[in-house]
Amino acid sequence: MSQTWIDDCYAADHQAAIDLQSFEDNFAALKSSFSGANAPSNPIAGMWWLDLTTHILKHRNEANNAWLSVWDMANNKPVIANLISADFAAALKDAAAETASLRSLGTGAQQAAAGNDSRLATVPDGYVTEVKIAAAAVSQAKLKTSQGEVSTTSVELVILTLPGGEYGFWPRIKISITPFGVYTGNLFTLSTTYVTLIGLQVSGGGTAYAQQRYVASSGEVFWLFLLREKSTKAVISTYSAPDHPCFGNGGDPEIVSHPFGDYDKDLQEIICVAFPQKEIAIIKAEVPKGSSLLQHINDVYVIDDEATPAWPTKEVTVGLPEDYDYLMAKSGDEVETIKMVIPKPINVLCKKLKLR
Repeated sequence: MSQTWIDDCYAADHQAAIDLQSFEDNFAALKSSFSGANAPSNPIAGMWWLDLTTHILKHRNEANNAWLSVWDMANNKPVIANLISADFAAALKDAAAETASLRSLGTGAQQAAAGNDSRLATVPDGYVTEVKIAAAAVSQAKLKTSQGEVSTTSVELVILTLPGGEYGFWPRIKISITPFGVYTGNLFTLSTTYVTLIGLQVSGGGTAYAQQRYVASSGEVFWLFLLREKSTKAVISTYSAPDHPCFGNGGDPEIVSHPFGDYDKDLQEIICVAFPQKEIAIIKAEVPKGSSLLQHINDVYVIDDEATPAWPTKEVTVGLPEDYDYLMAKSGDEVETIKMVIPKPINVLCKKLKLR
């Protein structure tokens, strides 16, 4: 096929037949992508050439000094000889965030798991039955958790409900002043349902705090409960948590309606402050370094007895469906959580806070 390209077809001394033949040869070269066993003799940047010796479709580079192999015509596949391993790492294996990417199979630390990967536990028939997660593979940022806290100033042992219930981790405690001490215990059975309780007792003054992180909170309303004496209006104990006030009772707030295990209705009263998300975010921004949210509230705010806000009527998450199997859930599946309006307990007063 023609690989000759004639640039000047319009010279005054040309014969018509010769010029028409030049036009025809030029169109033939274009039509065949300058097919030939040898490279065209007068290439320009952007020109195509079908190399009939190697059966490779080639393209002239911008500098017009080299041919770039594009497609293997004999095997109908792209030519990747010019790609280097770094190209795969940057463009394919580790793509930009939220962009699909590839990893080579194998057992390396940064490779996808092959069928015989030691990180997968299998049974004799070869089916994977368990996935082993490496140490520190799941960060706190990826694990949805919240943190709640209880406190007391009582010199007598008081029973408080820890936030999180069965989803909670082991609590940690502190006292607001030194060198006084705090006694804690958590072996109390004061309820016919499963409740995570802790006993706190202050020795010599200050306020004792117990803090617990727990899994899968709803965080739709931030709850603050305060126990105080009716006669003196002195606050004895407090409870705070960004979750529904079910207090570890399997998602049923009607079983135990407050967090104070040894509440005496004749001598004490329970105050509830329900913060919307925007309001509690403002208070969280005020918390000084080294303090906690509940300690900051105790130090800076007091109950506003003149305020009588309405009990929250917003539906909040109280649990998952009983038949929900998270092991069978697919990534991206939406779960219809159980939501309800928390009923107002008869013995709980709804109030607001104000600065001291």
